Amino acid sequence: MGHAHFLFTLCRNFSLPLPHSSNRLESEIRQLFEDEGIILLEFNTSGHAGRLMLRAVADRRSGAVSIDDCVRLTREIQHLITEKRLLAEEYRLEVSSPGLDYPLREEWQFVKNVGRLLKVQVPGEKGPKEISGRLMSANLDGIALTAEKTEWKLSYSDVLSAHVLPEFKPPRMESK
Repeated sequence: MGHAHFLFTLCRNFSLPLPHSSNRLESEIRQLFEDEGIILLEFNTSGHAGRLMLRAVADRRSGAVSIDDCVRLTREIQHLITEKRLLAEEYRLEVSSPGLDYPLREEWQFVKNVGRLLKVQVPGEKGPKEISGRLMSANLDGIALTAEKTEWKLSYSDVLSAHVLPEFKPPRMESK
């Protein structure tokens, strides 16, 4: 999980008007992704500048979704929409991988990011409290973070939000 990959495309459907069913469309896209071994994290539709906007965020349980995956999935979604006549209107389609700013929600997402730095919000006495630390483990019971010689063991129900933090390595100095 590093930089998010995005692919935008504008599509025109010149078929007869059909009722728009976002639930059916999402279900079809979810199945398409599952067939590819990919998880649909998020799907939403919105209107933008008089055009329907479709947005799908995809990930894998292990490994990353590449730009090539986004291109392939975009083509497959376009084909699916045309083949099954799911939309009759012009639409813009965005297929992306989750970036660093995408929240971790599922256990498998935490497992996938063991060893990375996280920023986690947990309940505090005076409102949400932030903990930044290295994710040491993740399992069915919850997660363990290490921050400044302190280990935090949190159940998933204690995690209000969690995001991966970017890590920057200093430039290598060449020795002469």
